[in-house]
Amino acid sequence: MLAACDIPTELPEFENRWIVPAEETRFGVDELLPGDVTLASDGTAFIVDFDPITFAESLGVLCAACAASDGFTIPKPAFIGGFSSTLGFPPEVTAVDVVGGSVQLEIVNGFNFDPIRPASGVFGSMEITFTDEADGDVLGTLFIDGEDQAFAAGSTLTTSVVLGAASIEGGIETTIQLDSPTGDPVTIDASDEVSVDAIPVDVRVSSVGINVSGQNVDLDAVDLDLEDVDQDLIDRVISGSFVLDIVNPFAVAADFDLQISGPTIATIQKSASIGPDLESSVTITFTGDEIRSFLGEPNVVLTGGAVVDTGAGNIVVNPGQELILEAALDLVIRIGG
Repeated sequence: MLAACDIPTELPEFENRWIVPAEETRFGVDELLPGDVTLASDGTAFIVDFDPITFAESLGVLCAACAASDGFTIPKPAFIGGFSSTLGFPPEVTAVDVVGGSVQLEIVNGFNFDPIRPASGVFGSMEITFTDEADGDVLGTLFIDGEDQAFAAGSTLTTSVVLGAASIEGGIETTIQLDSPTGDPVTIDASDEVSVDAIPVDVRVSSVGINVSGQNVDLDAVDLDLEDVDQDLIDRVISGSFVLDIVNPFAVAADFDLQISGPTIATIQKSASIGPDLESSVTITFTGDEIRSFLGEPNVVLTGGAVVDTGAGNIVVNPGQELILEAALDLVIRIGG
């Protein structure tokens, strides 16, 4: 026979886990790009905004015989000479894979003679070449034959050079090479110059190397959509966490600061760190009071930002890459009791 105290007076109490998927947030490659690199409108390439450059060289440097004859009127000496300058990368860019674009050029002849038509029936040439400053790979070249094109004293030659595909690691070196034969008598002024304005236009690249160390980035807000959670369930929540499944194509570690906020709740601050692995998972835990404070409330959002590891260094990024954070709400619920 059972004694009265052996008869249970309430249901047994136990715990159960509920896992509720939440919205995912994506962090696009454009968030990592420095200001002078943008995603092309078609999303298939980046546009790199190289700064224009202006450079010049004097007759005395290009032509040693001219330097020795400064101030004299003599048959224009023959010379072959070149000069160059570099279209440098924007800050934080370390390398690019160029797939197209062009460079507009304005070349001003400050000499008092035509270097590629120095006499009747006498023709020289000018060659414009764009190369990788690091290894000399050629992106584009233009050969101007004096037989086809004059370059009169004081004139400006305006042209454009199309850039082809090449991997660039040291900036784009712009070289002007003059092959000027002997010409008519002229008074030599060794200080006269040829000057060049080079303006890159729509330089498209398929990938870009950038330094991301310590870079700050923002995450798009995620609507947690928790308004319809029943109050009876909320009252039974013991604790909970967000489980973030992460796809990280950038292979860098980062520290995240996250906020749970809404118009009817006190903002909850949390932090998390991710490693450089392509796929990983991070759990952000909450106390029972914290989790109950925002369950059932309207317009609750997850926001935040991240700081890339200061030792991340240089990475190569491609159009379309995204870091994906897929969140699930993991609740521990009291059942019975």
